[in-house]
Amino acid sequence: MAWGNPEAMALEQEFCDEFNRRNPDIHVTFFRVPQSAYLNKAILMLASRTAPDVIRIDHYNFPSLVRKDYFLDMTELAKKDPTFDPKAYFPLTIREGMYKGRLHGMNVMFGGEIVYYNKTLIREAGLEDPYELWKRGEWTYDRFRRHAIAMTKFDKNGKPLRFGCAIPTFPMSVPIIWAFGGDLLTPDWTRSTVGSDGTIRAYQYLADLRWKDRCAPTPAQSANAQFNFESGKLGMEINWSGSAPRLRKVVKDFEWDICPMPKGPYGGTTMVKGNQLVISKETRHPEASWRFIRFMTGPVVETKLYAEIKRNFPTLRSVAYSKTFLEDPLPPSNKRAYIQAVENARELPITARWGEWTTAFNAEQDNLFSGRERDAAKAMKRAESKINEILADEEGF
Repeated sequence: MAWGNPEAMALEQEFCDEFNRRNPDIHVTFFRVPQSAYLNKAILMLASRTAPDVIRIDHYNFPSLVRKDYFLDMTELAKKDPTFDPKAYFPLTIREGMYKGRLHGMNVMFGGEIVYYNKTLIREAGLEDPYELWKRGEWTYDRFRRHAIAMTKFDKNGKPLRFGCAIPTFPMSVPIIWAFGGDLLTPDWTRSTVGSDGTIRAYQYLADLRWKDRCAPTPAQSANAQFNFESGKLGMEINWSGSAPRLRKVVKDFEWDICPMPKGPYGGTTMVKGNQLVISKETRHPEASWRFIRFMTGPVVETKLYAEIKRNFPTLRSVAYSKTFLEDPLPPSNKRAYIQAVENARELPITARWGEWTTAFNAEQDNLFSGRERDAAKAMKRAESKINEILADEEGF
């Protein structure tokens, strides 16, 4: 069971069909559920013990579901499989599927965060290419800001014609928090630290891009996608690595490329996240389910899905460093930026209570980015207080 747009679902069906051809003793039926209903449907089926054998679960929801004993522990299946080598995968992809030191999920739709930039606007503004700056160690958040200001343009009546960047909202903003010396939670993930000086500095920087420097569109200006990246009226956008297929399809009038995230006073660590393929605890076909998961996380699928189509980033090192991935003639050109985003990454602190405390955080972020609040310190202090109230409450099952 999985979700996705029609194009993605057609690919999933192709992979299921290919698996069935290669494994005549097993037949996989692909069950599609719309994304808007997916989580509720998955929870209902898991709780009622009617779930499919193999389910794709977004990692935002994995910690809260794995602790309810819904998923099969795949550790012994992996140990018995002579073709499975965890060292063949990027370590973070394996770590995301672990629970209490045991393997409960295999990563798919994995990737890091990167900067997409409009090369045409960069040249028109007389700016140096961000990737070239990054290679020299000079791609910083100060440079990002100056590039964004230089690419922003208004007409004589003050009407915006284009903006230099978009404001990355949570969780896309997390690497910026780290770069400014802040964090979200304490190392044991039990208390919030969003009121720390570093987090405040990061969010003031982001708010100032919109309200002080006027190089990022307001929510009203962003309405109807008039200043999104695809329109050609936005110079830079911070987004997941899986945007390439969409941009290849819709962008026709300008050149674009990618580069790693900028560096701040405390470095330039990025973040990564994926989804997990899990096996229902109630399955009657554990070995067959494992064989299917191995296929979906193996070189055949990963080469097609990630190296050729660039739907996201490979979990297999061999695919990520392959000529198929790195020498693909289609944009972007700077494909090693994808690898840097994973090699230089941290995990998000996605706990079983992620959905609860991030709702409180997003409310204060929205106050800041909508202009209802212009002082990041006040917004982040309120957010920290609210999050700590949530985390202090006794956690239900």
